[in-house]
Amino acid sequence: MRPIKLLFWFTPPVLAIALYGSTLTLPFFWDDVANFQFLFDRPLAQIWVESSGFPYYRPLTFVLWRLIQITFGPLNPAPYHALNILALIACGWVVGLLANRLARNPSELPQETAPADEFLTGWLAGALMTVFPFAALVVPLVASFFHLFVTLVVAGACVCLLEFERTRKMGWAMAAIALAALAPFAHESGITAAALMAICFAARHLKGNLQSLIARRQSLAILALSFLFNLAFIPWWARIPKAQNGGDVGAGWIGWESVGQAIVFFFESLTFPIQFLARPLMKLGLVDMLAVLGLGLAALGLAAAILKERRWLVFGLAYCFAAAAPAIAALPFSYIIVSPRLMMVTAPAAAILWATVIADGTRRLARPGIRIGVAATVVAAISFVPALHISREVRLHHLTLDHLYAFVADLQAHPDDQHLIVNAVNWTAPVNATYALGHEGVEVMPAYLTPQLMAWVHTQTLYNVDAITFPLVFPQLNDIYFSTWGESEALDWNVMAERVRVADRVAVVQYADDNIQYLEVGNVGPASGEAVVSFEDRIWLTAIEVTLKGQVIELRLSWRVNAVSGEDIFANALDCAGNVAGLSGGASLGGIYPVWLWQPGESIHEIRRIPLTAPASDGCYRIELGLFNPQTGAAFDSNGARLENDIVVINLPAP
Repeated sequence: MRPIKLLFWFTPPVLAIALYGSTLTLPFFWDDVANFQFLFDRPLAQIWVESSGFPYYRPLTFVLWRLIQITFGPLNPAPYHALNILALIACGWVVGLLANRLARNPSELPQETAPADEFLTGWLAGALMTVFPFAALVVPLVASFFHLFVTLVVAGACVCLLEFERTRKMGWAMAAIALAALAPFAHESGITAAALMAICFAARHLKGNLQSLIARRQSLAILALSFLFNLAFIPWWARIPKAQNGGDVGAGWIGWESVGQAIVFFFESLTFPIQFLARPLMKLGLVDMLAVLGLGLAALGLAAAILKERRWLVFGLAYCFAAAAPAIAALPFSYIIVSPRLMMVTAPAAAILWATVIADGTRRLARPGIRIGVAATVVAAISFVPALHISREVRLHHLTLDHLYAFVADLQAHPDDQHLIVNAVNWTAPVNATYALGHEGVEVMPAYLTPQLMAWVHTQTLYNVDAITFPLVFPQLNDIYFSTWGESEALDWNVMAERVRVADRVAVVQYADDNIQYLEVGNVGPASGEAVVSFEDRIWLTAIEVTLKGQVIELRLSWRVNAVSGEDIFANALDCAGNVAGLSGGASLGGIYPVWLWQPGESIHEIRRIPLTAPASDGCYRIELGLFNPQTGAAFDSNGARLENDIVVINLPAP
């Protein structure tokens, strides 16, 4: 039994850190901005009595965040991400304890030690809770701590009630009531805490002969007080000043169709071990709802065939849909379908149900070591797809978000400049989703936010930032979809040029399947500088700087415009043996400001990058730079002393 106890306590932190440890380095994003705008300099006491400027009343969570701000400062995301990971670990432990307590015989004496069977169930439940796949979008987002926290508080209340049942110590009773009373203050779904405690109480006493409820009047009193506190939250919540929530949320009765769709959505959560098969079924022509429903019913049928006691099936269904009831009744399906974070509060039901199925399915294995090994193998098999899904989502978060640090650093380095950001990321999503229902991907900066606020949440400074979308330079990607901020504004080349000319600094967010970068690309200013190279005296190249940065050659070029031209720019890198090392051709400023838009009397200061697809082993390069006719490919004639092939040659020696 001792190895099981050790596994019980070690498995959730090991899994959580392995799957989510790298999220500690993620920046703030999405709803983090609105949450910290509300929290900015707000006194702790005020958080409990009003929520002006914010549509939700969740003071318990905000108090924890405020304490972190006071302790670690408001600008470092790492402590907040650490809190999410710690909450997931705690959820694994508490759900494991809940499974353990539910599996115990109600007649067990307090001093008795739980048999290994119950510790096995608890260990498996804790592991499955930690690899719950729909937490993949919850743990990386600081703002989703609401959902982790309320799940933890409610499950903790259930454990305290069952521990009181076992020990009859009033401390557990008081803890159960306190946690149930506080749960709605963490998140509105916590209003179901007493109902979920009652489900756990009933599930435990459905084992064997149901004893007289009168003999358990103390437990019933705990439940009654918990219900009263949960009900009392409603008028308290109603009197708290809050901002009006936009959209369809809370607009009235959502309709039976939405309710039915939401039930299937949460059914996907309860039966997650098999739901990855819904996507292949959809490719065969089955609609998503029917695929999820059919697989879910098949999974529950399998569970019913394996389970020794059907109370576990009843418990799983009851806990899942009682926990989801506020969302099902109050939120339209259009909101729910893009909010897999809502599944988090139902995760204990799924983890405990399938842990019990595995424990019962291996019960006939007489030797404990073999049974533990087989059970662990089954959990590993069940967790394989969720773990892959979580790992992919975490990688996508880094792909999508890491460049925000470069964005913030650029603003901090040039606080007085007018910045223009082209194609700032709105959201990304994988082309091939894992599950049928629920958004997969990363929401970064929806329409109600601005790049200015995204920078503010990391600096508490408002910079001069403008952002636009310019789809004419979008790449075609294979692995991800992406959307950019400000897509509703229609731009053509001329409007784009006007926006560029008024900016002090221009940056472009460039997209690739394996890299999203924030790149400073230069600016447009008044004509300045003398010709280093003159092209028919219409365009002067007035400055050239070349730097080798890893696998990229960076060119800082200044062009002075004396007359209208229609050519384009090329910049090719060859190694010193004459082999092509990298190519960079096209419009200036990251592709958004072509030569035919250049106006006499201005200078274009551009940063052009040549990615080295075949780097030279000795670091020796020859850069060929010039202008060419995009229709004919002919190089531009230069004025004065003719250059060989009308090409500027720059030698970059080995460092």
